[in-house]
Amino acid sequence: MRESIRMVVVLAVIAMVSGAVLTQVYNYTYEIIQANLVRELEESVAEVLPNTVSMEILAGSAELLADNGPDDEDSILVLEGYDEDGSLLGFAYVTQSPGYGGPVKVLVGVSLEPYEILGVKVLDHAETPGLGTRIEEVSFREQFVGKTLDDPIELSNDIDSLTGATVSAAGVVNAVRDGLPRAIRTYEGRR
Repeated sequence: MRESIRMVVVLAVIAMVSGAVLTQVYNYTYEIIQANLVRELEESVAEVLPNTVSMEILAGSAELLADNGPDDEDSILVLEGYDEDGSLLGFAYVTQSPGYGGPVKVLVGVSLEPYEILGVKVLDHAETPGLGTRIEEVSFREQFVGKTLDDPIELSNDIDSLTGATVSAAGVVNAVRDGLPRAIRTYEGRR
């Protein structure tokens, strides 16, 4: 009996020490991971908002970029992009929509009035290699450039579908289309 109590106490102590070590490692690496996400986001914003050298988060949280971030379709992150003189170039938004393999997260750059899409980048997805991953191709993403709220932004209407990857393509289209009016409202509400 005494031996089994001793074993339980030893295991409990080991579990508590392990938990404390894991907590410390998480706390130490959290800030580093967040800094890396912001750096990667800055580089991506420069791709969808040409000439952007700095950005500022206008609304939302950078946690949307994390692998374990919110899985909510209504989550949106809106950022402003500035050139080297500090002039506002436009805004970008990150949002997501369901794809074939899970959420498809996209970053969309938008010019100032008239609000027109300048670029789209797929930030994260779990789509099928060779099929669904074609949503990353420049030829697919360039179809969104120049679109406004007045355009339908619909798959097979003004955006060509991807053969064998319709659900993946629809995820990008839905994220861009549904996020655009929300991003504009958020941008205008904060200005």
